[in-house]
Amino acid sequence: MALKLQTKSGRAIITACMLSVLALGGCSKEPVELESAKVLINMDKGSGNFDRVLQICFKKPITSEYYHTVVILTKESVKVSGEGVLRPLASDPDNKCQLKNIYSYIHKDSPIGARQLIEDYVKPGNISQVLIKVYADKPQGKERPISEKVFTDL
Repeated sequence: MALKLQTKSGRAIITACMLSVLALGGCSKEPVELESAKVLINMDKGSGNFDRVLQICFKKPITSEYYHTVVILTKESVKVSGEGVLRPLASDPDNKCQLKNIYSYIHKDSPIGARQLIEDYVKPGNISQVLIKVYADKPQGKERPISEKVFTDL
């Protein structure tokens, strides 16, 4: 949506996005809506690096970068949490789904042996809940997500 403003002399035309940059520091991103989530296994054909992948699907393909947080809870109460950037897929711009390596959610606060816990417990049919929150940018405090959904019994 480009809102055009003109001065009395007819010289200056400013779009709504340019006004946003001047007043707020940036243009807002298109809203996104989460549609589904699924844990996929053995996508790597044996290397072990991509044997646990989270597929996050939206109603429409994303066209901007977004930040997301994920909390995966298994039926044995193993909890995996992490965060990262979701980028538009340059090689497949019409794809509504993003694939995220679950091992990439391991961080300094993860338990010792987190990789083995993921391998043993994070698999299809053993997930009780997945909470996904999507933000326009990395949250700095108490920002609200632009999309949030809990998926159960995956």
